[in-house]
Amino acid sequence: MERKRTPSRAPRKETSAAGRAPLFPFLLLFAAALLLIPTLLLPPEGAQRGGDAFLTAFGWLFLAGLGLFSAIASGRKPRAADLAVLLLLVWCGISWFRLKAAHAGNLLHAANGFWTFAIAPLAYFALRALPKRLLRAAESILLAVVVGAALFESTVSLYDYFVTAPTLRAQFREDPEKLLRESGMNLEKGTPEYDLFAKRVLDSVEPLGTYGLTNTLAGLLAPALVLLAGLFPAGAFSRRGESSRHLLFLRISAGAAFLLLGLTLLLTKSRSGYLALFVSAAALPLLSLFSRRAADARRKAALVSGAVLLGGILLAGAALGAGLFDKEVFSEAKKSLGYRLDYWTAASRMIADAPLFGVGPGNFQNVYPRYILPTAGEVIADPHNFAFEYAALFGLPALACFLFFLAAAVRGGYAPPAPPEDAPAENTPSFAPVLILFSGGYLVYLVLNFLTSAPSRLPLLLGLAPVFVLFAFPAALLGRAMTRLSSPIVALSAAAALLNLCAAGGIGYPPTALAVWIPAAILLNRAQAPDAPKKASRALRISAAAVWILLLALCLATEFYPVLAEKTLLPRLDEMPPGEAHLALTHASEGAGRHSIPIRWALCTMAMYDEGYLPSPEREKTWRDAKEALWRATPENASIRGEMADEEFTLYEATGNRLFLDEASSSYAEAVRLFPTNALYRAAWAMALNAAGDTEKAQAEKAEALRLDALTPHEDRKIPDALKSLLTSIGENE
Repeated sequence: MERKRTPSRAPRKETSAAGRAPLFPFLLLFAAALLLIPTLLLPPEGAQRGGDAFLTAFGWLFLAGLGLFSAIASGRKPRAADLAVLLLLVWCGISWFRLKAAHAGNLLHAANGFWTFAIAPLAYFALRALPKRLLRAAESILLAVVVGAALFESTVSLYDYFVTAPTLRAQFREDPEKLLRESGMNLEKGTPEYDLFAKRVLDSVEPLGTYGLTNTLAGLLAPALVLLAGLFPAGAFSRRGESSRHLLFLRISAGAAFLLLGLTLLLTKSRSGYLALFVSAAALPLLSLFSRRAADARRKAALVSGAVLLGGILLAGAALGAGLFDKEVFSEAKKSLGYRLDYWTAASRMIADAPLFGVGPGNFQNVYPRYILPTAGEVIADPHNFAFEYAALFGLPALACFLFFLAAAVRGGYAPPAPPEDAPAENTPSFAPVLILFSGGYLVYLVLNFLTSAPSRLPLLLGLAPVFVLFAFPAALLGRAMTRLSSPIVALSAAAALLNLCAAGGIGYPPTALAVWIPAAILLNRAQAPDAPKKASRALRISAAAVWILLLALCLATEFYPVLAEKTLLPRLDEMPPGEAHLALTHASEGAGRHSIPIRWALCTMAMYDEGYLPSPEREKTWRDAKEALWRATPENASIRGEMADEEFTLYEATGNRLFLDEASSSYAEAVRLFPTNALYRAAWAMALNAAGDTEKAQAEKAEALRLDALTPHEDRKIPDALKSLLTSIGENE
């Protein structure tokens, strides 16, 4: 009897210990999933320039520090992929500090760019710190959040596509002024801003979800579709021991989710998203044939995945025949590729000039005009390729670290056998925690949304809340089923995200970047050895805590957050006495907030017009000091120099003061130096040089301006007819 009771006590003791031990890691996982929801839903396009992602980055830094400290304390050894990510973050930080030390580039954009890029690696560290016993729970929750976010974005996109957009177009055609008032805009008809607004309302028919670009939406949908497609050959719909009602709901959820996400992806017209999904889906049958399962199971899985691929192609063909998206998506593919070749050519020249540390985070768009080709389409914010983006912003060593990380993640995912398909889904959460998770995550999203530079309206967000929470049920079911996917399928979803990012920007955008980093964390977690019983030394734990606290302080010290005082200052200037307004502007311009450059611009133009109409040595010095401060704050900005030159030339024509003509010529020269292929700047500079009597130089700039004007195929980059008529008159009377 004693021999029977002894083993019965031991398991109870071990189970109790196991129940207590995962409490902190599970809370960490739950907190990470809560933060992951707004990270996937918030528009990322304004994060690098407006600082919208400050609290998100700070939250991931906090969770990553907690997780890494826990991992170090438990004696866990880092893998090669973890060290590569750590080196990547350090190298990106050096690239940022290099700008800060040299006061080069836009320092606010650099801080925003670094911390926005850091969100995905920090989230990776937070997820990698989880113990192996929470593998199933971590995968289930993470994949449920990703699927739920994709379903939510698709629902919002389809509603906007079929309901909101047609309504707005009808309202604009009926009464454009009323729609402008309701949108909070005061635009005059015929201005470029009015024409841009009209173009967006009348011509923009692609779904966006909560984002600002269709490629961002496609970057989330394509990997999610690969995970859903992988369920069909994985045998997730015929599990032994599960009720028929449960399996039926699983089949319906998977099929409906696949159709919903697939339709939304088709409507995005994202060529890179199409290519990523097609290549990944075509690889599914091959992965099924070469899996570790029995021969009959492999053949069956290959046939099922092939049928899924064929069905997807037929649905896409039916959508094309029904006119749901334009045939120009394919006919214009060659032209789109030509534009990207222009982007990559310019980016390669940028990399050749700064191969070690790059141009710095957040400064690609500022530096790109120096390298842009005359035939390029626009001044882009990123090179539309993840490899060029890493190399251009942070240097070739950063790209090498990222590629090594990817290789190590794939190798780590393939090293051990995939988890047995018949293993019980231990520690997978029930529906109640997932429902709480989705509700809490959406609440965090509501709070963070109102701290962005362009918050959505509260009634709209509250109306969408039940839709998002409703997705907790199918997302939880699909997330638990996806834990049965083999490592190659998980790796294939990351490959789909990378394929999309080969021709689309967004490796620095959290929604598209996490589509790569989350599968990588899952693959490495599967290959992770159990925690070592040996604890880390006290000195190591103290050092790790000190570095973490230092990083938290650094994040808070970089002014990566919105400066509300500056945001409300500009509209109130007209109501202030002149002296008080000048003091307020001077004080606000001393910071590095996102409105400090407009404030410096206001100070400079105020001083310039004071000197223009009430000239004096003191006013001239004030103006020159303000202009120098503006130039220091925008060392790579050609547009500010061009706009300032226009103001100075206009003031010269109004006053006849030669000082403003000389300054305009100097400002145009700076704009041309920073944007050498801009025909408009060269044409305006030629006019200023001609007015100054430098006819020879004016004729040279005139010839170059007309040459560039003939090369560009874009109407918005061409010289206006009125300016061209004046330009052609230069030198005719010689």
